[in-house]
Amino acid sequence: MGSLRGYLCAMALASKYVDKDSFEIVITDLGESEKVNALIKRYQGQMNIKHLSPLYNGIFWKSKALNHCALNADGQYLTMIDIDAIVPPYFLNNIEKFYVDPAVKDVKLAHRVRFLNAKMSKLVTKMDFTEGILIKNIISQESKFRLAFERFTAEEIKSRGLKGHQKSWYRTQALGNSHYTMRKEDFFAIGGYDESFIGWACEDLDFNRRAFSYLNNGLLRPEIPYTVYSVYHNRQAWMDPKTTRRNEGLYALNKKNKVVILPITKTWGEF
Repeated sequence: MGSLRGYLCAMALASKYVDKDSFEIVITDLGESEKVNALIKRYQGQMNIKHLSPLYNGIFWKSKALNHCALNADGQYLTMIDIDAIVPPYFLNNIEKFYVDPAVKDVKLAHRVRFLNAKMSKLVTKMDFTEGILIKNIISQESKFRLAFERFTAEEIKSRGLKGHQKSWYRTQALGNSHYTMRKEDFFAIGGYDESFIGWACEDLDFNRRAFSYLNNGLLRPEIPYTVYSVYHNRQAWMDPKTTRRNEGLYALNKKNKVVILPITKTWGEF
């Protein structure tokens, strides 16, 4: 609940720098409640929000939930970010500016992620914050927050035997992590996420590997104005060692078999 509050508050701040009708927020909610409905309703006057609540009662299924969002999204581009993300004020505006250049229309843009500590996470999940608070307490202090692991194809090729990153990788070899923007037609062309991944782990790794193989490009902007911040919370609720090991094995198998394009079936993205 708190993560959703912070996410919506940050997105509302970012929405002030773009046309309200130029974007929409699609939320697939696998745990609907009256409090969640009321919170989302508060922001629906400020932003175009599709709140989807499919009937589902089972293990955490992020891969299908993300496909479900894509299936119900309008527009030319998809931006996938987790609901525990706090975006900077110019997040949406920067994405629009990036894709103005027709030369990068089919580039998958990875967004840098940093993890907030418990103190800052409490700040953005317990109250409605202003742009000033966000800049003063988080963005201007961004180096204090741990950087999420960023993957690059060079590391994939050499089995992560490299130390450090060459600057050129950011523009040519970035796989990124779970936060990115790309054309919707490219997302569907590779079959979106592999819904065989159920539970926590590796669905993003598999998707990013396949997307890079298909597009043969990937760019990550490491500068401060483009960084997304992830709220600290206990992940144990959806982490299970059995499903994690299963997903790790599936990722390794897909990679070994060089799986890139998956079929979109009748049940794809549907609960």
